[in-house]
Order: sequence, then C-alpha cells, then structure tokens
Amino acid sequence: IESKGGKVKKSYELDMTTGAILPKMLQFCFPLMFTGILQLLFNAADVFVVGKYVGAVAMAAVGTSGPIINLLVNLFLGLSVGVNVAVARYIGANRRKDVEELLATAYTTALLSGFLLLLIGNLLISAIIRGMNTPEEVAPQAETYLRYFSLGIPFMVLYDFLAAVFRAVGDTRRPLYVQILAGLLNLALNLNFVIQWKMGVAGVAIATSISQLFSAVVLVILLAREKEALHLHPLRFRIHRDKLKKIVSIGLPAGIQGTLFSISNVMIQSAINTFGSQAMAAATISANLEGFVYISMNSISQGQMSFVSQNLGAKRYSRLNGILKSSLTLLFSIALLTGIIVFFFGRNLAGIFTKDGEVLQYAKERLEIIVYPYMIFGMMDTLVGALRGFGCSIQPMFISLVGICLSRVFYVMVLFPMEFFHGLRPLYISYPVSWMITAFSLWIMYFYIRKQYPKVDYR
Repeated sequence: IESKGGKVKKSYELDMTTGAILPKMLQFCFPLMFTGILQLLFNAADVFVVGKYVGAVAMAAVGTSGPIINLLVNLFLGLSVGVNVAVARYIGANRRKDVEELLATAYTTALLSGFLLLLIGNLLISAIIRGMNTPEEVAPQAETYLRYFSLGIPFMVLYDFLAAVFRAVGDTRRPLYVQILAGLLNLALNLNFVIQWKMGVAGVAIATSISQLFSAVVLVILLAREKEALHLHPLRFRIHRDKLKKIVSIGLPAGIQGTLFSISNVMIQSAINTFGSQAMAAATISANLEGFVYISMNSISQGQMSFVSQNLGAKRYSRLNGILKSSLTLLFSIALLTGIIVFFFGRNLAGIFTKDGEVLQYAKERLEIIVYPYMIFGMMDTLVGALRGFGCSIQPMFISLVGICLSRVFYVMVLFPMEFFHGLRPLYISYPVSWMITAFSLWIMYFYIRKQYPKVDYR
C-alpha cells in the first residue's frame, strides 16, 4: 500500500498520469492480454473437446454460434466502454463521489441488461440460425448450444461491466486471476459433461454458463470488499440518471458499432455456411486462432482508452502523443510475432483441433489471409480506443459503419454472387480490405480531435 495525496491507494491500482508511458502500458496491457488469451484457450478447449468427442458437425455448430452470440450481446457490452471511460476520467480528476455513483449505476444497469438479453435471445435464436443458411445437420445442435449458453449471458454482461471498472483504475491483474479460476472450472466441467455424461454441445454450453456465473460473482465479492470509491453494495440497486447518461453517451455508440460489426460478420458467416460443414469447421478453427491475435491487439486498444481518459481527467495533455506512440510500438511487435508464428506453424496449430486434411487446408488459407495484415486491424482498433478516451464515440461508430459494415454487406450482397468473387479466399480478403478503409478514415479523425487539445499540461 502506498499513500498519495493523503489517500490510501492499493498497490494493484496504476497511476497512468505520471512516469514512463511504455512500461506502464506493458504493466496494464499484459495482464489484460493474458486474461483474454486464457479465455480463448478455454474456449478453444471447448471446440477441441466437441471436435474430438462429438464430431465435426458439433464443432461447426459451436463455431456458427459465435457471430450470433456477439450479435445478441455486443450492444449491451458496448456500454461497458462508457463505464471504463467515465470511471477513468473521474479517477484522473480525483472525483471519488462520482465514481461511487457511477459504479452503482453500472452494476444495476448490467443486471437489468443481462436478464433482458436472456429473454430476447431465446425469442430470436431459432430465427437467426435458419436465416444464416445453416446446414440442416448443423442447425439443431447450434440451437441447443445457444439455448444453454444464453443462461450465462446475464453474468457475462455483469462480468464485463465490473471488469471495466477494474481496468479504469489500472487493475488488470485481479480479473486475470478470476479468469484463471473460471477457465479451469470450465475445462473441468467440459470434460465431465461431454466425455463422462455424453451431453454433447449442451454440456459445453452449460459448463460455459456456470463459469460465467462464477467469474461475475467473484468480481462482485471483490468490489464489495473494496473501501472508499470502488466499494460496491451488492444489494443496493440504484441508477443515477446523470451517470447513466454519461455511460450511454459513450457506451451506446460503442455498442451500436459492435452490433453492426456482428451483423456484417453474421452475413459473412452465412456466406461461409453455403460451402458446407467442412468449411464451417475450418472457419471455426481459424477464428479461434485469430482470436489470440485479436485479444492481444485489443488489449492495447483498452490501454489506449484508459490511459487517454485518465490523462485527460488530470489535464496531462503532454502525454497523449506518447501514449499513441507506445501503443503503436506494442502493436507492431505483436503483429510481427504472430505473423511469424502463422507462417511457420499455422497448419500445425490448426491440426490441434482436427486431422481432416480438407478442413486443415481451409483453415490454413484463412489464417494466412487474415493474420498477416492484422496490424491494420490493430491500428484501427487502437484509434477507436483513443477516440473513445477523448469522449468521442459517435464518430468512430459512423466511420466503422461505412468502412467495415457497409463494405462487407456490399461484398456479400453484390460481389459474392458473381463468379469471380464467389469463393472462400475472396470472401476472407474482404476483411483486410474493410480494415484499410476504416483505419485510413480513423487516422484523419484522430488528428482532427487531437488538435483540439493543448500539447502542454495545464498547471
């Protein structure tokens, strides 16, 4: 424990407004990165268990469910971005009472949103699956998986909101510890439900829902034991209108952006589904491996958002350019490392999930097309994080709407039916093309917003 300004500050919090930026970004981003990687490892274990002990059709069912889950939850999970930015801004400005009120508002909003999603999701699941050109042999298992998975959605939303609070104060370690425990629980339940009890995709989904319940409850307990501003009263439900407005003003555009991403990805997935269960299984494998690259780069975006928010709250404008430079340095390092790994070991990594030669070839082709240019996505995501840190959430939403969503919708609806564009390879190329369009536009927006703030600190 260390003392700062007469207040006691726990050592797991991180002051983002002083000191060298790159080491502190590493301190913030690495636990967050490892948290996401652990989540993906345990999700990959789900796919591995299903693929090995149930079959390729079941693996395709789990894979095709991913875009549907994102479509259902991204609007509400986007609100956690508003929680992160607002808490970080208040922490930087040392406005502890506002932090307390915002935490209570976030907690109550998360619970209400989660249970609303549970209801809506169960009403829409069947229609969405059949609207995605899901093969007949895959659709029943996909629906079963989603029905049981939806039971954990309220706790997924609650966890994400509360984890945003931890990130806002620079604490990315405790959520990491929670995810380690939740992931081990998920893996143990998977092996028991699928191998011993022969529950198939239902067993995987139930195990995931239980682990989500566990992780959310642990974060509630941790915040309930906090003192001062971050103390949470689990049985005190309260929404402060001004704080909800603050969350929504930043988080709703982020949620809409995530939902639009999901809609475009559902359309891409529906196009993949027309090539059959083997192509679907390959896309599932590749998406699991791509997820590790995404999580690594998204942790930099989260760091960018939190660092910008805290420094703006503290009026430390001279650090803003250094934050972006540090982020780009980390992104380039990750892109170089992951590109080398895919080049030398891409097929071997895909082989962990299946031995089917055709599935492996499909997966390898997708990995090469998407992972090599992933640095472009990383820059795009980090610029979005920076703009949200500045409090600008509507602008990146519209840029992403045009650059990502509309370009992919145009591809699937207009180009994909043409013979020249009708194939998996050109379909996957639409990803980096949409990233380039969006990243270029976000660079222009970032420099425009940055010029509105001084280059030196107010004293």
